[in-house]
Amino acid sequence: MISTKSEAELHHFAQNIGLKPEWFQAPRRAFKKAHYDLITPSMVDKAQLRGAHLVTTRNLIKRAWWSRLITKQEVITNDKAHTHI
Repeated sequence: MISTKSEAELHHFAQNIGLKPEWFQAPRRAFKKAHYDLITPSMVDKAQLRGAHLVTTRNLIKRAWWSRLITKQEVITNDKAHTHI
């Protein structure tokens, strides 16, 4: 789970759906962004009930680029790395 607005929004949303702060994953490489993994269907359901949108990798990349969270080069690089749409 990521936020296209801010890391603060991400943490606030995560707290509201019951995720623990220690589950936060900070970026360690260029494309990887701050996020929480939603590893169970119930986590995904809870997030969607609170307004999260389930998106494909390609759509996520486009949203992140339009929100200026990633650069155009990161979009090109990552788009070549993923095959699902």
